Amino acid sequence: MTGRNLRLSFQSIARCENRSAAVCRMRHYSAVRRQSQGFFSPRKQLRIRGAACTMLALLSVRVGRWNRGAPNMRDREPGLFRKWFWNTYDYLGTLIVINILWLLLALPLVTLPLAFAGLFRVTGRIAAYEETGIRDFFANSRGDLRRSFLLCGLYAGVLILLAANVLFYVRLMEDWPWTGAILSGVMMWLIVFVCMTAVYALPLMLREQVPVRRIVRTGVYLVVDNPRRSFALLLAGSLVMAFSLASGIGLLFLGLGAIGVLFSTGLREILKRYEQGETGVLEEARGWRDLLRPWGYS
Repeated sequence: MTGRNLRLSFQSIARCENRSAAVCRMRHYSAVRRQSQGFFSPRKQLRIRGAACTMLALLSVRVGRWNRGAPNMRDREPGLFRKWFWNTYDYLGTLIVINILWLLLALPLVTLPLAFAGLFRVTGRIAAYEETGIRDFFANSRGDLRRSFLLCGLYAGVLILLAANVLFYVRLMEDWPWTGAILSGVMMWLIVFVCMTAVYALPLMLREQVPVRRIVRTGVYLVVDNPRRSFALLLAGSLVMAFSLASGIGLLFLGLGAIGVLFSTGLREILKRYEQGETGVLEEARGWRDLLRPWGYS
């Protein structure tokens, strides 16, 4: 079998990548076998057949991947932040009212856990693509309120303690600069870690009827197993809060509601990695056209 015949054979293999892998395998293996018989010794024929089989195996894998292909941009499942944007956009009016109710309940600090319970009740249903409304803000059971009070008290106590340690070690830098800098830095990173666990713990308290200890433990496990996504969620929430505080209007009308949807959507997307039995909800990939003309692409 000459080099020209081999080149022609491999070129014909490449030309039929768009065909069925099984047809290509049968046709070209037969062609190589016919051309090799009568020109080479049996040992060389075996080598040629082995090389042809290897090429066909690689080709079948390549064609199989090509046939499956990467999903279309319109059919691909949207990412976490895109889902967050569209969830917020779809319930914009509801979130404005929820945000105002949250601020009214948060003004007296005693009722702050009630505000968090109502906020994450609504945003959890939004992230799960369930029908919700303002009535769900007040639809919390006694167990939900008890978990909210315990969780808010726990996180408030831990953060106050860590902040006090930071101030103490910063003052310690006057006498022991390196020791104070290292210890204050450790306390700051602990504050970041605790805030990242709160990203999951607050939505979890209304997602499952479990004790507070298990909620906190699940939040810690999710942060340890997903550090980058956890930090990205915390950073995005902090940026939304910063813009809301800077504008004033954002804090009054949308800031806390958007952050609640962000944390609830992030929790749902991360839990998909662990809930193998969940079939999921069909989610439509949407683009800027749906934002500008939502009535034309429904």
